[in-house]
Amino acid sequence: MRIGAFASLKSRDFRWYWLGLIASFNGMQMQMVARGWLVYTMTDSPFALGLVTAGFGIPMLLFSLWGGALADRVQKRNLLLVTRSGMGLISLIITILITMDRIALWHLIASSILSGTFMSFYMPARQAFLMDLVGKNALLNAIAISSMAMNICRIASPALAGVLIKWIGIPGVYWIITISGAAVVFTLAMIPPKDTMRVKPNAPMMGDVLEGLRYVRHNGTLIVLLLIGFVPILTAMPYQLLMPVFAKTVFGAGETGLGMLMSAVGVGALAGSTLLASLGDFRHKGMLTIVAGMIFGIFLILFSLSGSMLPALFYLLFVGSGSSIYMTINNTLIMSNTPDELIGRVMSIYMMTFGLMPLAMLPAGALAEVFGAPFTVAGGGILLVLFLVTVTIFQPRIRHLR
Repeated sequence: MRIGAFASLKSRDFRWYWLGLIASFNGMQMQMVARGWLVYTMTDSPFALGLVTAGFGIPMLLFSLWGGALADRVQKRNLLLVTRSGMGLISLIITILITMDRIALWHLIASSILSGTFMSFYMPARQAFLMDLVGKNALLNAIAISSMAMNICRIASPALAGVLIKWIGIPGVYWIITISGAAVVFTLAMIPPKDTMRVKPNAPMMGDVLEGLRYVRHNGTLIVLLLIGFVPILTAMPYQLLMPVFAKTVFGAGETGLGMLMSAVGVGALAGSTLLASLGDFRHKGMLTIVAGMIFGIFLILFSLSGSMLPALFYLLFVGSGSSIYMTINNTLIMSNTPDELIGRVMSIYMMTFGLMPLAMLPAGALAEVFGAPFTVAGGGILLVLFLVTVTIFQPRIRHLR
């Protein structure tokens, strides 16, 4: 079914949701640049970058299943408000420590662990809440428009952070990050709660968790779709962690170059998500997922082999567009192939990829210290391409998903 490219934005509640995403993603992207630069200048160690990021992933793996079960039994909007407020408080404390020049590496590791704990409850609820706002028919459109919000920030926010680090320093950038977090809480408060609880509040939480796991275990299509989401997190996505290494050591471009590299990914990703939003309820979702993943992996390899900024920026455009289309369609297929009453729990399994991503950064950082960042990124791209070739050959049903 063909629908307008911005059809989901006709909903008042979705508009507030979307504005909150912009504030949230702006904070996340600016933090990625500021924290990465802070840690790397403090330690001059790619492994330290991985260590700070890995702290975020451990609680995501431990608690995401519980977060999904909770999202299926409480008001999702209220759960989002509580968890986002908690993350905002952590951001404020870290900002004050940086401003007072009292920040230490262990502070950043501890804040990552606490933020990951809140995020393990926030992310499944946010995904399930999107279904409540727009329904299944407009789901691809809503996810694509949500991805556009993220990608707008991926273009502007890293470049802005790179410039602002020079102008107002890392403390100033962290205050902007904290204000962005407060804006997210405000936009969520503007959306009324949706009464969509489908699980008895007094039912055992463990039973809910096990029910979600059993459903996935007996659904072969969902298992493959979840693997399609997991594998690039473990293999290809660690390139984001190593961007400060490419900017400072490989290209010699400094913090401004770091912002340019990350913005190039955002430009490509915005183009990809805009294309998806205009397609409406596109029929050949499975095949497009494979093609987009191939583009992602191949151009990631080319980026790792580039010796200067100009070709690197060009290749990152395709890295961004390929990864955006790949992950957006995969997300849509998982949600559209899941019963409404299990959305939170199934998406909590999918959201565990956000826990795997920081943990994958740790070995990537260690490999980069031994073999170099280009070798590590090229290896991840090759593994992703080989995985997709395997899926194409041995799981042909995925190509035909609609």
